[in-house]
Parts: sequence; C-alpha cells; structure tokens
Amino acid sequence: MTTAASSAVSPTGPAVCDDRVVVFDTDIGYDLDDMVALWAAARSVRNLIVLTNDETRGRRAQFARALLDHMDRHDVPVVAGRELGGDHRFLLGDALIEPAVPVLTDVVEVIASECARATQPLTWVGLGPLSNLADVLTVCPHLAEQIQLTQMGGWLDHYRDPTRASHNLRMDPAAAGLVLRAAHRPRCVLSTHTNVPDIRITPDSSLFGWLTARQAPVWSQLIRANFERWFARRPASWLGDPLTLASALGEPVVDYVTEAVRIECDARLYRDPHGRAIEVSAAVDYPRFHTWLAELLPTEAWHASHAALSTSPRPLFPCGNGTGDVRELPQS
Repeated sequence: MTTAASSAVSPTGPAVCDDRVVVFDTDIGYDLDDMVALWAAARSVRNLIVLTNDETRGRRAQFARALLDHMDRHDVPVVAGRELGGDHRFLLGDALIEPAVPVLTDVVEVIASECARATQPLTWVGLGPLSNLADVLTVCPHLAEQIQLTQMGGWLDHYRDPTRASHNLRMDPAAAGLVLRAAHRPRCVLSTHTNVPDIRITPDSSLFGWLTARQAPVWSQLIRANFERWFARRPASWLGDPLTLASALGEPVVDYVTEAVRIECDARLYRDPHGRAIEVSAAVDYPRFHTWLAELLPTEAWHASHAALSTSPRPLFPCGNGTGDVRELPQS
C-alpha cells in the first residue's frame, strides 16, 4: 500500500524537517482556499497524505492527484473519501481531470496503517466536513490519541448566519458531533477568525496576477483554473484553510483557549459549563501568517516580472486592515 514517503520532498519549496505525518483532509475543487492550502502543503510538508471529503465520483481526489503530480509530489498518497452529494460544489470540469491517475479509496485502512507505524501522533488538518475522521474513529476508536486534529470551522460569537453551523461542520453535522466528542483534544480555528478582511484574496491580488501572467509555469494551470472558476462565482475568497494549515504545522499564528462547549445536533457550538472541552482560536497573528504564506508561494516571481509596470506591486492580501474585524461572507 502506498504510504507517506519520508524521503521525497517537493523541489519547489522548503520541507517540514521532522518525521511527523500530516493528513490533509480537503474538499478541494470548490473554494480556492483549499487549493492554496494544498499548494502550500506540497511545498512545505515532507510526509504528506491527502484525503478528499465531500467527494463527487472521485473527482476531487483525481484533481488533487493531478496537481501534486504536476508539482513533482508523486510520493504523496491521495485517498478519495466520503461522498456527501457535493456535485454542485465541484467547479472544475472533467476535462481538467486525468481519470487514469490512480488514487486510493480506503481512508480507514490508510490511516490505521499509518498510525501503526508512526512514532508520534498524526497531524490532521481538517479543511472540510469531518466525515473521514468520523469513519476512522468509528471503526478504530483506539486511534483517537494518535491523531491531533486542527479543524477549520465552528463559531461561538460571530457568524454571518447565526441560525446555522459554519460550512464545514454543517456539511455533515453527525460526523462533526462525533469527532468533536471523540477526538483527543481537538482544536478549531473558528470562523470568527477566518471571516475577516485580513485574509481576503481577490482578482486584484498579486497571487492571481502571477497565475495569469504569461511567464507562469505549466504546472500552475490547474491552480489558475480553480481561481478563475471561483472568482466567476464569488468576488473574493478568505484564506482560512491555509491559516489552519499553518497553525497545525506549529507556526505561532493562532492562539487557543479551552472552552467548555455544547455541540448541538446541527453542529452549532455554544458555551456550556457542562460541555465538552475543546481548544478554540482566541486570536490570530495575521501579519505573521502573511509572511509564512508569502515565503511559500511564488509572489516574488510575479513582482519581478511586473516591476516595470508598477512602482507599487499589488499585495498578496488586498483589503486587509490588520484589525481582525469580522466581515460578512457572501458564500453559502
């Protein structure tokens, strides 16, 4: 069975130089922040496993496999996870996917095998519904202490629609409830800290400019396609997934506090002194996160190629004001 390789490192960026295995659980192919997060992970994580969730006939896994192969990360296993009826949440056409590229399909087997050989807990980066981890903990509850979850999503104080849970948790509320109760010391990067202008990215960003430049490498075409399809639907994206990745990897960009939380059947979270102890984000160092991401992604290439056109290159994160003020998101 294919496993995370300890010897292969992306030639396009630095590696996390330790032996931990990072499980990247994503619904890639919709909001572009999943794509940016996988791009950053491919350039920074040595031992990487990619799981896809909210699958749509295996297309998310095929898309992730194609992107990783274009980035010379053939060593990274990709596993197609649980389907949740998300066809309408996949923006990339079949023409962009290489269906002949093999991917794995047994999430539980892959994770159980990896835990059996690991010498430290797996770092699980949850960037979508919690269905895959729920399946693992249902079949193998003894693995709970061997998995350290950092999940993007959830809210306690602010959300654009207080009548429902945030997107990732409400896509599979039963899985969210199970995992947040069963996982060992789970951490949540709350929507309160990701729905902010500081991490907003628009078509005016230097990153999108670099992707659409004539000098952009061939391997970046899949990333560009995801950007273009998303911006055709929405005016912006908020990079909560890369922020969650950075925190999971140990970058000091998110401060956490422990809250006693009641988890409702629809996956909304409420403070409750008799609730489950969960670590939730309390503050974010956005400038430090900007620096971390800018060091991984090639915005300097865009700046260099366009230096003659502007004396003030477009920022990676336009509209960020450094305040952390909450902005309402025009998303589902």
